[in-house]
Amino acid sequence: MKYSVQITKKNIKNIILKVKSDGTVTLSVPKRTPNTFIESFLKSKNEWILKNLEKVTKFSTKSVDKSYKNGDNIEYLGKIYILEIFKSSYNNIEIIDGFFKVFTNKEINNKNIETLIYNWYKKNALKIFEISLNKYSNLIGEKFSSFKIRKMKRRWGSCRFITKVITLNIELIKKPIECIDYVAFHEIAHLRYPHHQKEFWNFISLYMPDWKVRKERLDKI
Repeated sequence: MKYSVQITKKNIKNIILKVKSDGTVTLSVPKRTPNTFIESFLKSKNEWILKNLEKVTKFSTKSVDKSYKNGDNIEYLGKIYILEIFKSSYNNIEIIDGFFKVFTNKEINNKNIETLIYNWYKKNALKIFEISLNKYSNLIGEKFSSFKIRKMKRRWGSCRFITKVITLNIELIKKPIECIDYVAFHEIAHLRYPHHQKEFWNFISLYMPDWKVRKERLDKI
């Protein structure tokens, strides 16, 4: 995968390397940073850049508008179900014998079906995500003030250290529980370690020794 890097020299103390949601790679460095150092630094970060560009591409592919029709695959908690849409006198969704059954009293079109499924996902995510967050919050004794659920372009979750507000990507509801638990614990752990340095990962490993397996599964599916 080829990419270009937008390099900016600023009045800053630290080097800041970012891969943005649109696939843009930017590097900000202190004004007096030698070009030879910049070149060497980017070479050392090539694998990291490629990995994050792949994530951006994956998320952008998933965010493309989806059409909903009978026979489509619908993901929920790591399993795939076959979509069936029924005209009805009420709105409801049921999972029965491998089928994801959508009942609607509205016109059957892409927008209405998408809204019904999104609202169903969110209702279930609120319950499941809260259970997972509370489990790890109680485990390590770090309390979050609240949590939000929304669509996120290139993250599974985020944690605001000051306000203790955690945000989780609604797309997580499609993933297995062990992957949801990994992201929930990851964000809860940021309440103690608001960074990704070695002590953070050591802490994660202490309570979730198989986190790498969970993360790998999350990134693959």
